[in-house]
Amino acid sequence: GLVIISYNILSVIVLVAYQPGQTTDWTKIFHDIVRNPLILAVFVAIPFAALDITLPGWVMTSADYFASLTLPLALLCIGATVSLSAIRSDSKTAFGSSLFKMVILPTLCTGAAWLAGFRGSELGLMFLFFASPTAAASFVMVKALGGNDRLAANIIALTTLLASITVTLGVFVLRSAGLI
Repeated sequence: GLVIISYNILSVIVLVAYQPGQTTDWTKIFHDIVRNPLILAVFVAIPFAALDITLPGWVMTSADYFASLTLPLALLCIGATVSLSAIRSDSKTAFGSSLFKMVILPTLCTGAAWLAGFRGSELGLMFLFFASPTAAASFVMVKALGGNDRLAANIIALTTLLASITVTLGVFVLRSAGLI
């Protein structure tokens, strides 16, 4: 829950603060953070988890069906938005952010985790956590906040494609070095 809240707060700040042609309005940023559905969901779930409250079976079944639909729907929207011409025109930004997300960030964070004492499967999990592709939910957030949804869709597509290479290579390097 803490990671979801942290990532979403930082995402809202970046998306709203760096919108072209607009000045930074911290009141709007705070308003967007408070209305963020993922952050609200974590806060609503805290009492249920703390008090060990279970929901009725029909609610859980309905929620499971809904959860099963969200990723395919987001991927359909992303697929409809991905544009080869936009990849060419935004190539520096899309490739730069994808390279940072899939190579630089996992390398730096896994190195920091190793220095912090993580070893074995814990270090492997840290690597996989940081080497995962950009979440499909980010597309929805970018679209809702009026950001560059084409660029977001292209970054999601590129990081998903790069993940097969970087995750395989990263696990190979970590195993070869005897770290996991």
